[in-house]
Amino acid sequence: MCVTLKYVKIQKRNITLSLPAQLIRKAKVEAAGRNLSLNAWIQQAIDHTLRFDHGYIAAGERILAASEKALFKVPKKRLTRAELYER
Repeated sequence: MCVTLKYVKIQKRNITLSLPAQLIRKAKVEAAGRNLSLNAWIQQAIDHTLRFDHGYIAAGERILAASEKALFKVPKKRLTRAELYER
């Protein structure tokens, strides 16, 4: 599928945000510095945040699943410093 058709099929909706004027000014400058419109920059920021959060949660779930399968074994007795750093 060509990239243009991919974006044409995305339904868009408008939202209204109330932000402090100083924050809007700073955001516009930051977006311009990235050669993006404020709208495009905000879209990227939200998308990045959602992807990061999803990956972070998935990684945590994988660690918990591995710990439940005892892939990370914790010794039953308390190790001494020498035993812990034994080479």
